[in-house]
Amino acid sequence: MISGTGFTIEPPEFVRHASRGLRPDVATASELAEIEAQCEKEEAICVACEDCMMVLDLRPGPEGLEVFVWLAIAFRHGAYERQDAALLAIARDLGAQTIAFVARRRGWARRLGPEWHRRGTDEFMRRVT
Repeated sequence: MISGTGFTIEPPEFVRHASRGLRPDVATASELAEIEAQCEKEEAICVACEDCMMVLDLRPGPEGLEVFVWLAIAFRHGAYERQDAALLAIARDLGAQTIAFVARRRGWARRLGPEWHRRGTDEFMRRVT
C-alpha cells in the first residue's frame, strides 16, 4: 500500500491491461505505448486500487515539484470522488507542491472542486495541502 491508501504499485504492462477498450480520444495506442515506456524506464509509475489506475510522474512545476497524472482510468463509477484524498496523500508524501493533469474529456471543470484551477485550455492543477 502507498501512503496509507488502497493503491499499490503495478508493473508497466498494467497500463496496457487497464486501458483495453479505451477510446482513442482519451488516449491513442501510441500515447499508451509511450506511457507504458515511461513506466518501464522508471520515469513514471503505475498505481492502482480497486477503483482506478493512474500513471504519475514527479517533475519540476511552476510552483515547485509537481505530481503530473499522465493517465487515470476509473474501474468503477465515482472513483474520482473516492480517490481524490488518496492522490493528495501520495503527492504530499512525494513532497509535491502541486498536482496537475490534462483533461481529454469535457466536463472536468464542473466536477472538480474549488481547489482546482485551469492552467491553459485543457490542463488543471491544484496545490497540495
